[in-house]
Amino acid sequence: MKFKKVLIATVASVMAMSLAGCGEKENGASKSTDNSPGAANDVKTVTLLTFTEWYKDGWKALESYINNNAQELGFKLDIQKIAGGSQGEDVVKARFATGDLPDIIQTYGAKWIDTQVNGLDKIVDMGSLSSEAEYDAATLEEGGYRYDGKLYGMPMDTTNLLGVFYNKKVFEEAGITELPQNWEQFIAVSDKIKATGKTPLYYSGKDAWTLQCFTHFGFNKEVFDSGKSYSEFWQDMNTNKRHYAENKQFANAIAKSKEMIELGYVNETYLSDTYDMAQTALAQGEAGMYINATWVIDEISSKYPDAVQDIGAFALPLYDASENYTDSSLPSSLSITTSAKDIEATKKAIDFISSAKAQQIYAEAQPGIYLNKNVNVTLSPGHQDLLNLMKEGKSMALWQGSGNNYGYGSYDKFLQDYYVSSKSVDEVLKAMDEETAKNAMAAKDSNWK
Repeated sequence: MKFKKVLIATVASVMAMSLAGCGEKENGASKSTDNSPGAANDVKTVTLLTFTEWYKDGWKALESYINNNAQELGFKLDIQKIAGGSQGEDVVKARFATGDLPDIIQTYGAKWIDTQVNGLDKIVDMGSLSSEAEYDAATLEEGGYRYDGKLYGMPMDTTNLLGVFYNKKVFEEAGITELPQNWEQFIAVSDKIKATGKTPLYYSGKDAWTLQCFTHFGFNKEVFDSGKSYSEFWQDMNTNKRHYAENKQFANAIAKSKEMIELGYVNETYLSDTYDMAQTALAQGEAGMYINATWVIDEISSKYPDAVQDIGAFALPLYDASENYTDSSLPSSLSITTSAKDIEATKKAIDFISSAKAQQIYAEAQPGIYLNKNVNVTLSPGHQDLLNLMKEGKSMALWQGSGNNYGYGSYDKFLQDYYVSSKSVDEVLKAMDEETAKNAMAAKDSNWK
C-alpha cells in the first residue's frame, strides 16, 4: 500500500538528538532587578499573546527568567492570555481583522494564519536567526515555520503526541495485565475497570475541545485506507474532490466515542466536567483512562508530580494493532506581527527564546519532546510510550494542524450537539463540509462555486 508517513522520520531524528540526556500570571510578576537610574528606559517590553492552555510551567519558568534578567537581555515579556479552542481562535481572527495585535503571537503557524485567518500580511518575515542552527532545517520547512520560503515563525513548546493515557495502578487493581490491541479488547478493559467502581474513560466535555481527541484516531485510518499519502489525501480534500461526509472511518470513530457513553464507561457528568478535573481523576486513580495529547502530562507533572510515573500511554485501538496510529502535532509557532513597535528588538527576543539556553529553561520546568537539538530532557513514561510508537513509524500528522486549508466550523461544538442527540453523525460531517465550502468560497477558491 502506498503510504507516506508525514514528518515522522525528520522529527524522530531531531528527537533522538534532543533526548540524548535521557493559569494565569500573578500581579506583580517578576521584573528586572536592575534599579539603576535610567535602567527602565533601556529595557523594552515585548508583548506576547498565547492561549491559556499553552501557558504552562515552561512558559512560567522562562518568563520569570527573562524578566529577572531583563536588563542583561535587553527586553522583558508581558504575556497576555486568552481561552483556547474555537472560542480563542475566533478571538485571534478578530484581532487580526482589526489589527489589535501584540508584538509576538503564538499560534498554530503560518499556514493556519494564511488559510484560516487570512492574516499572513500581518506577520513579519524574520529572515534568519542565529538560533536556527540549533534546529533541523527540514523540520522547520516541513513544519511550516518557514512558509513560502519565508521564516514566519519559530517552534515553541513540545512536539505533542496523541494517545490514551492510563493509570497503571488502576489497571493493576482491575487485573489488566496487557494493553488492549483492538476495539473488543478495549471494551473488555473498560468492563474490568468499571467493575472496580472506577470510571473507565474520562470525558471533559465542559472544555469542548477535549472531546475531539477520541475521533482523531478514526481520521488516521481514513488516510491509511485511502491508499494515498497524507499530502495527496489532503490535496483532494482541499480541492473539493473529497469531503468530510465521505470519510466513513472518521464517522465510525465519532460513533464509537458516543458508544462509550451509552455503554456507561464514561463519567455521567461529562458535559460539565473540565480538563482540569480529568487530570485530577487520572492522576488520583479515580479514572482508568483519558484521551488527550502529551501536554496533559505537562499539566499533571505540575499538579501531581508523584503520579507521573504511574501514567502510561497507548494508541486508541479502534482497529487491529497494525492500524492504530498516534498523532503527531509539531510545536506551536511564535511569530512577529506588523504591530510590533520595534521589529529588530522583537526579532532578538524571539532569537533568545528559541535558543538552547532558553529552551532548556523551558524544558527543565516542562519535560517533553523538543525540536531544539541541544535540549536534553528525561521523558515521563507516557511521553516515552508514544515516542516509541512514533519511532516504529506508527504516527501521522494531526489532520487539524497540517491538513485542511479552510476552516470547518466548531467541530468541538458539533460533537457536543451529537452527544445530546441534536445532531447525527451525518449532520456533524455535513456541517463541516458546509463550513469548509463557505470559507473556500470566501477565499475565492475556484474549486468551489
